[in-house]
Amino acid sequence: MLKKIPEPVVAVFFGLTGSGKSYLAHRWALKHNLYYLNSDEVRKQIAGVARESRHHVPFNQGLYSPEMTARTYREMVDRGVRRSAEGGCAGVVLDGSFGKDEQRDQVVAAFTASVAIFFIHCHCSEAVTRHRFTLRAEDDQAVSDGRWEIYLGQKRSFSVPRRISGARVISLDTDNAVEVLIDEVDEAISNRSARG
Repeated sequence: MLKKIPEPVVAVFFGLTGSGKSYLAHRWALKHNLYYLNSDEVRKQIAGVARESRHHVPFNQGLYSPEMTARTYREMVDRGVRRSAEGGCAGVVLDGSFGKDEQRDQVVAAFTASVAIFFIHCHCSEAVTRHRFTLRAEDDQAVSDGRWEIYLGQKRSFSVPRRISGARVISLDTDNAVEVLIDEVDEAISNRSARG
């Protein structure tokens, strides 16, 4: 049975690099015909560099400086709000690390109270993360520059919220087939929506 998700919806797939959030977020957005924004793509668009270009800079430097990250997330939220305001949009999917409270609060503050907001925290074991980085390094179409040293840097400052005022939080272990994970997201969102 197809699970009903609320419309309009804002779903933020967040977590450390290598957590599998982007693959899942994109597939889930496609299933529900939602407007999808990926932080790596938006960041590179802002910087005027090619989507698949590699930028292996140290953690929090260059293209990935805190200033550029703040600019990227502002742009993602602005694009999502604009798309929602155009009408005919069933919802928005934001895909990025969103590892700080202020980044998540920015999302909640930007959308009206009539929008159901969900934060899906994607996580997995470090063994799975390492394997994903190996696959990513071999993929010349990969947009993300995330790798093990970036994962370690993010991990030191990443805060995992138990609650977010104005939104619902879902925790998801992504070490499973994407079809199973999509069903798990649908189930969690439809159940939490039904409870109000």
